[in-house]
Amino acid sequence: MKKLLFSLLIIILSTSCSSEKKQLDISGEWTVRLDSTDVGIKESWQGNLFETSMQLPGTTDDAGLGTPNALEPALSKPQLLYLTRLHNYVGVAWYSREISVPAQWNDKELFLDLERALWDTQVWVDNKKVEGHEESLSTPHRYNLTPYMTCGKKHILTIRVDNRKRYDISNGMAHAYTDHTQIKWNGILGDMTVRAMEKIRLESVQLYPDVKNKQVKAVISFSNNTPAAEHALLSMKVSARNGSQQLEEQVKKMDVKAGASSVELLYNMGDNPILWNEFTPEMYQATVTLEANGRVSEIKEDFGMRQLETNGDKMLMNNKPLFLRGTMECCIFPLTGTPPMNKEGW
Repeated sequence: MKKLLFSLLIIILSTSCSSEKKQLDISGEWTVRLDSTDVGIKESWQGNLFETSMQLPGTTDDAGLGTPNALEPALSKPQLLYLTRLHNYVGVAWYSREISVPAQWNDKELFLDLERALWDTQVWVDNKKVEGHEESLSTPHRYNLTPYMTCGKKHILTIRVDNRKRYDISNGMAHAYTDHTQIKWNGILGDMTVRAMEKIRLESVQLYPDVKNKQVKAVISFSNNTPAAEHALLSMKVSARNGSQQLEEQVKKMDVKAGASSVELLYNMGDNPILWNEFTPEMYQATVTLEANGRVSEIKEDFGMRQLETNGDKMLMNNKPLFLRGTMECCIFPLTGTPPMNKEGW
């Protein structure tokens, strides 16, 4: 009986170690302070918790912050031209909260990801400025927090979001930055995470299907933030998402040099790869794994086997005529003014 209990304890401990949490969700209640005169950096607002609270993901509009809409109902141009915001704010806003970094992340690199921030962000940990700033309207804003955080301790994370116009795009009518369709929100709409990543890891996997040769080319990028090259084992395995095919694993011994690097692999898709089209959208999943110096990094990517070509004035997919069609969407979201950030909404 004692041996059985001991064995069960070992299984539980090994399971908890193998399923180590590698992502910290920092969404929830934050504190916020509007900085309409842009004095926050000069006055050192970073590293402080503010008096007003709000939910992130969210916007200052959702929180009722900014200038209230004073338009009265009327059959006139300002009222009929487009939907107007209940609370308008274009300028700098500071968001701050306390977070705890897991102690077991001590040998990892820490990255902050902010999905759908508009337009420019800067980040501080406690009173230290994190290197760089991001200014994308579509892709996540990412910051390396490794030099600024101590695992097992609490830190105040401060994010400065500036939604003022940075570049003259489309004469004020671009859907990504206008109040005519979606609004010029201030805040963060999507996932907000701090991720723990291995110092030697897969950075990205790009897949290029080749139907004629029944193979897929994988362009695999690495990061090695240790001083020297490391021996590694790279493997790639592909399976059909519908469960009908499990293809042979391909393994490659290699050295991952310090810094950034990449390698190309040609993966054999077998004699009868399942082809993708819009009527039978059969997908494959590629699992790429890197093992180096006791560290394991894995990326999974879905793809379809399809070949796009032209023949005279015709477009072909997998040697069959392709007809493209679609709807005109103007990014109008009347309830929130912002695009949904969940699968159901999309």
